[in-house]
Amino acid sequence: MDRSVLHSRWGTRITAVAFISLTGAFGLNLAIGQFIPPLMGHFGWSLAATSGTVAASTLMWGLAQPVMGRLIDRSGPRTVMTASAALMGLAHLLLAAITEFWQFVLLFGIIVAIGFAGCSSMPASVLVTRWHVRRRPQALAISSMGINAGQLLLLPLAGVLISTFGWQTAFAILGCVMLAIVVPVTWFGARNDPGDVGLETEKTPVPTLAATSLHQALKDPQFWLIGLSFAGCGYSLYMFTTHMPKLAVELGLGTSAAGWLMALVAVCSAASMWATGQWAAKRWGKRRPLLALHLVRIVSFLVLAFAGTGQLLTVAVVLFGLSSFPVIPLTTGLIADRFGGTAMGGILGSTWLIHQLFAALGVLMGGVLHDATGSYGISFLSGAAVLLVSTVLTWLIREQRVAAPQPAMQPS
Repeated sequence: MDRSVLHSRWGTRITAVAFISLTGAFGLNLAIGQFIPPLMGHFGWSLAATSGTVAASTLMWGLAQPVMGRLIDRSGPRTVMTASAALMGLAHLLLAAITEFWQFVLLFGIIVAIGFAGCSSMPASVLVTRWHVRRRPQALAISSMGINAGQLLLLPLAGVLISTFGWQTAFAILGCVMLAIVVPVTWFGARNDPGDVGLETEKTPVPTLAATSLHQALKDPQFWLIGLSFAGCGYSLYMFTTHMPKLAVELGLGTSAAGWLMALVAVCSAASMWATGQWAAKRWGKRRPLLALHLVRIVSFLVLAFAGTGQLLTVAVVLFGLSSFPVIPLTTGLIADRFGGTAMGGILGSTWLIHQLFAALGVLMGGVLHDATGSYGISFLSGAAVLLVSTVLTWLIREQRVAAPQPAMQPS
């Protein structure tokens, strides 16, 4: 078989593996917002305590990102992603049997977070980046749609399971999904890079894209502009996914409806992800679509702040979906274009650390401000304010775009 055809087939296979990994990882992680009301009702925990645990989980995920990045740089993403998916699945099985608050903190706040760090966006992006150069934006966009698939498939499933069988059964079934599907697909389907199957790494058409060390990246002001602009995504994303389900319950829509609203986010996000990766990023690069996405998300948070009906909440959900997860492949692409694709673990992991520090703050502030004011209005207004700062920082980014491939070069 022609080696270029073999490389292309493996590239497609790797993209599919990353897609499935993100489906399971984000589906389980984002479902936690639907577990908060039943956990509070069953154990009598406060919103501040439960959302504080989710905040601790997002913080732990962020702290684990650079560590996982270094492990991936040394050992490759395949082993790290497989072991992490297994850890995440086992933790969800154990969550089904918790009886004390400290067990919830240990399992979800720490163990799930460590597992998520090793099988979510950062490792999946590194895996895809190692296999793709000229088609990197498209491959990252397609694999990242696994995030939307996780929302579309597992979040409504979680809502139905909680409503029908209770939160214990829901935790157990979600854990089984991870162990029975994601773990074997990742281990048997992925390879660390083309060299593992006797292929050469695809050559980049831009000589300046040599790999950069983490130490060098940290000295680059552009790293901090990209990372801090990404922080607004973290703050607003996790405030929304953690607290929107409770807002839906407060508006009288119910737990199951909250799951379907998250599925609506997935549909809108998938459409936006496809348009961004297949069209907008090709035509305008990555920075300008990012600016547009930040502006739309600001509007969604303003609507959330004043949403008093299910109709307004639905409008906010649609706007948030259109502007949510496409930010991730665009930001990953900016990092890869500027610093090279072969040493991205530590660099991208550090970017995700910044993202998760603000994600933890967003989750925590959502609960604290709600308890202090009795509503989510101020919480979501704070999200709009943080996103405004991210928009300004994104405007200052100097984009380094990958040149188009020459006709004589074979596609991946």
